[in-house]
Amino acid sequence: MAERLSLKLFLAGMPSKSVPSEAGIREMLDRILSIPYDLSIVDVFENPQLAEVADILVTPTLVVRSRGIERRLVGDLTDLSRLQLVIADSEKD
Repeated sequence: MAERLSLKLFLAGMPSKSVPSEAGIREMLDRILSIPYDLSIVDVFENPQLAEVADILVTPTLVVRSRGIERRLVGDLTDLSRLQLVIADSEKD
């Protein structure tokens, strides 16, 4: 059975042009992922302690964890090719 990817998206307030809505993120992930995943979204204005613990300095940041390995995608999350690279590397682990 494949391990689930753990994804955590850190945002500063409402989604912007560089960050799709939660539904948009899930749609992109559903298109490119071949394994199950869990996605949580953290608004750093509402939960600054979570950003601090995760060492988040810039938003948006997508943190992808698989088998103890963490990868981060920082900045424009609408670039599907960048997202695919991070996800593909995580699926290999």
